[in-house]
Amino acid sequence: MSLTPLGRRLARAAAAPHEPWEILAENVPVWPEPPSLPTAGWELDGQYAPSQGTDELLEALRLRQLEQGVDLGTDSLLVTNGAFDGLGLIARRLVAKGVRRAVCSGPVLLSVADLLSSAGLDLHVLDWTALFGESRWDALGLGPGDLLYVNSPHNPTGACLDRATASDLLAAQRRLGFRLVLDLVYDSFVQDPAGLAAPLALVEDWRGVYGLNSFSKNYGAPGLRVGWLTADPPEVAELTARMEWERIAVSTRAQNQAAQLCKLGNRPLTERVRAGHRLVLDWARANDVRLSPPQGGTHVWVDPGVADTEALADALMAEHRLVVTTGANYHPADPGHLRVPTGADPDFLARSLETISAVSRRLRRLPDSG
Repeated sequence: MSLTPLGRRLARAAAAPHEPWEILAENVPVWPEPPSLPTAGWELDGQYAPSQGTDELLEALRLRQLEQGVDLGTDSLLVTNGAFDGLGLIARRLVAKGVRRAVCSGPVLLSVADLLSSAGLDLHVLDWTALFGESRWDALGLGPGDLLYVNSPHNPTGACLDRATASDLLAAQRRLGFRLVLDLVYDSFVQDPAGLAAPLALVEDWRGVYGLNSFSKNYGAPGLRVGWLTADPPEVAELTARMEWERIAVSTRAQNQAAQLCKLGNRPLTERVRAGHRLVLDWARANDVRLSPPQGGTHVWVDPGVADTEALADALMAEHRLVVTTGANYHPADPGHLRVPTGADPDFLARSLETISAVSRRLRRLPDSG
């Protein structure tokens, strides 16, 4: 196990703090102005939170899901240390119950692939269009020994489940008995009216179905390390017991802040991401850059037209102190794409895009070394 390609680039930047690094890599939207939240005192730091989560945060999350058409009690929710923590809890729980294979909509974030593999699952990644093509899930031989992981909006392509596909997927899960994890950490950022922001609202039977979410992406607060999962109440009880003996609970102070954020809402972030999407699409048209307009998410999957985006990323670091995310951060690795975050400061985003254009044009003019 080693650092991801992005992790290695960020480590290189951290090792040279005197350099004027700029980071166009993290797909976490940035608030135009810091949200105004009440300041918590020592009373929160001097106590453990309940292992399932604080009453205030669980209720705020219940109301958030109710607004999406997901009418469940707080006994269906568990607060986690971000979505990765929730996925790890689920994966270890399922392996202990005999699940042996994980099928993922791809490309999948390298960290997700590593997490599932390290839990003991045999990993199979299928391109999004292949997974949701005509043959779909029956042809995969999915059954009770399998986990299907679907990220919608998808990181990195921005593809989204639509209502018909999600309904078909959930019907297949009930019929075939495989476990289904719906990773919804970008569900506030569905751009296309055909995309489904709340597939959990279609769940009729929660046995074997899990929803994942996070304050990192949807609320621009990765430092809180707060996420949550939604599942059948008996499964939440089992996962809460695992939470208790693995890490006791999530920080009480962080949960308090997350509850206030949830009540405040995230409109400044959704507006910034929409504006960022328009900016990137306009830049792509003006510079003849190839991309498929995303249906959702906080990023655009860009083909800059160079033979190797790793060489492009290295040049951007060496010449402009600009750190970007490449297709090498995914499984399977993609040598032809960059992931451009759309929730960044618009001036920084525009400046970075012009830098990418200039370096890409120069690399395309270089003679082939082979």
